[in-house]
Amino acid sequence: IESTYGDKNHQSRKNRTNNLQEIVEKSVADNGVVLIPAFSIGRTQELLYELEQIIHRKASSLLWQNIDIIIDSPMAAKFTNKYQDFKHLWDAEAKREIKSGRHPLNFEQLYTVNSHQEHIQTVEYLAKRNKPAIVTAASGMCSGGRIVNYLKQFLSDETADVLFVGYQAQGTLGQNIQKYGVT
Repeated sequence: IESTYGDKNHQSRKNRTNNLQEIVEKSVADNGVVLIPAFSIGRTQELLYELEQIIHRKASSLLWQNIDIIIDSPMAAKFTNKYQDFKHLWDAEAKREIKSGRHPLNFEQLYTVNSHQEHIQTVEYLAKRNKPAIVTAASGMCSGGRIVNYLKQFLSDETADVLFVGYQAQGTLGQNIQKYGVT
């Protein structure tokens, strides 16, 4: 249970997914990289679920079929596996998707980065790529972790965008990026 946002009215999941789709489509129209600093437990799995929904809905879209989706967080990968272990507890919608052959947390375009060496190779690969990518990495407030290397590499790149999906506390790099842009 997350109480950080308990006093806020949240948009519906449908609106949130549509907004995510619009933002990503605008961001990757130039073959750019979308960096999403996210917490490894909960937020990352929500994003995967929503991204899979969009990819399924946009099955005929070459743009969406061509986007690499990268989870660069060993902790997020481990917890995603745990989520999958408990899929018998998922809601009816997710169970219907699994029954139809889809898997909301493990789909074709999803790449998981585990080791530090893979992480460095992924940053280097993305710097040379000519196709769109979405990278979700910890820490959610950019205060450390693998997201920092992505920000160092891509923050000044005009084709890169940073999408914040969680609260950015005062004094964090995440809040500074929100407030000032490139820092």
